[in-house]
Amino acid sequence: MLGAKESFVIKSLEFRKLGTALAAFAFIAAGCSAGGANTAPVATTLPSVTTAAPTPVAPAATTVPAAMAAPTATAVPAVTATKAATVAPAPTLAPTPTACSVTLTPAQTEGPYYLAGAPMKASLVEAGMAGTRVILTGRVLTNQCVPVAGAIVDVWQADDAGVYDLKGFRLRGKVAADAQGNYAIETILPGLYPGRTRHIHVKVTIPGGPTLTSQVYFPNEGANRTDGIFDAAMLAKMSDGAGGVKMATIDFVLKK
Repeated sequence: MLGAKESFVIKSLEFRKLGTALAAFAFIAAGCSAGGANTAPVATTLPSVTTAAPTPVAPAATTVPAAMAAPTATAVPAVTATKAATVAPAPTLAPTPTACSVTLTPAQTEGPYYLAGAPMKASLVEAGMAGTRVILTGRVLTNQCVPVAGAIVDVWQADDAGVYDLKGFRLRGKVAADAQGNYAIETILPGLYPGRTRHIHVKVTIPGGPTLTSQVYFPNEGANRTDGIFDAAMLAKMSDGAGGVKMATIDFVLKK
């Protein structure tokens, strides 16, 4: 294939040949018009045919298609950790002991009707015994709020008519507290006698420790206001049990 310069030179030569041929043709034509006269043909001055050399045209630049942009890289999502590192559990600490807020059970007089040697029995109720059934229950604790297992709770009281048995152990008995310091004795609501409100006498003995002597009272008794021994700190909490039985709850707290 010819270059741009060679093509330009060839085209210039072709234009010049064309100009010369046109001039010769005009000359012959002029001679024929003169009718063949012998007169020497007047030389006709042919105009110079100036053929402008074609302006070289630079070949159009071939547009090279731009390189196709590389596809945008798709961001790869970061891998999410699906399982956190296993953390060793903190050591389990022993529970902090709660503050002990118990009050020592006040001591009271034993009275004249105590008899030593009462039998161990959880029920003081006998067949045909008159009176409202009561279950005296609660816990035996130290002043550090520690239950006292095996503590002995010894009780005695008057019957429904306000009379104590001084010959035997009627309405007298003992029970031992369980491992949690709980105790329970079935008895009757004691009767009234002159100068005293309703009450149950009690002795509580801690194994290898001291013995507390006191008395348990019942709420809403009119004689509580006139009994000189009565102590409101020893009032039992009353509630209704099954079958008409009354529940009298009180804890005994001893110093150890």
